[in-house]
Amino acid sequence: MMLNSLWGAKFMHETKALTYAAFAILAISFIFPQISHAEGKKQPSTNSIIVEAEGTACLGQDRTRTQTQKLALDAAKRKASEKVCTYVSRETKVVKGNLDQDVVDVFAKATVKILDELEKGWVKSSAESEYVDSCYRVKIKAEVLPDEHNAQEKTITQIDNPRAPLNVQLWTDKDAYHLGDKLKFYFRSNKPFYARAVYKDSDGNLIEITPYNKCEYYKGGVIHEVPGDKDRFTLKVTPPLGKESLILYASTKPINHYNGQAVGELYLLKDSQRTIGNVTRGLAVLKGKSDITDTGEAEFAEVVVEVKVDR
Repeated sequence: MMLNSLWGAKFMHETKALTYAAFAILAISFIFPQISHAEGKKQPSTNSIIVEAEGTACLGQDRTRTQTQKLALDAAKRKASEKVCTYVSRETKVVKGNLDQDVVDVFAKATVKILDELEKGWVKSSAESEYVDSCYRVKIKAEVLPDEHNAQEKTITQIDNPRAPLNVQLWTDKDAYHLGDKLKFYFRSNKPFYARAVYKDSDGNLIEITPYNKCEYYKGGVIHEVPGDKDRFTLKVTPPLGKESLILYASTKPINHYNGQAVGELYLLKDSQRTIGNVTRGLAVLKGKSDITDTGEAEFAEVVVEVKVDR
């Protein structure tokens, strides 16, 4: 374990160390950023768009209720994919009105992942219908992921294009660390975004190192750092050493709050990484005005960078 994990973590303060009963000594300090010349490799994000969509199917002579439910769900997934294609086509138009085809192509063969079934049930085919529960309707929250191979090829060209879907790069300030080294993470994107950063230490503890009481909003096209000038902690390589990483979740809309416990300046998460990933893609991302300027789509990006230590 290393890097200020909350169990046996070490932080430095300007005057003295602070002791917490349930945790090891934490030392907190103010430090100014020191950018290393040997930066770690920039990791590109996986990207997706989160939408809501509805699907309906009706009973027929050769169709059971189970088959009808499946057809309605398939229809909702198809509409989610179509909705994203329409959204991407609209959002990626450049000044001259031409469409950036490279951006649209990565969503041509999208995968639709159902995050939640928001509403579902049997309804009449119409208000005038005499048949009760003749149709099945379902409303889903879905994550639409572009074709992975095409997306990887296009990511580098999209990182500087604010008209492309949200793309984020994440990297460390060194390519490798030694015991006692301090560490920083850097990230940038092609457009403004909200983000939460979660550190996973060698013991599997998950610690949020961005402000846990609010979802920070970051400018696009500039480099951001963690810890930053205003953060009251520093990250330091300490024993025991092991595999550790930082996970950055980013979205064009605010991200849900995680379940955990505040410890000093940081936040110890209680849920698993999988649960946190689902929470991150939660309803808070989709909430917004219902007018024409806000159609409900949320661009989403997730990126992981490992911390390499030379023993």
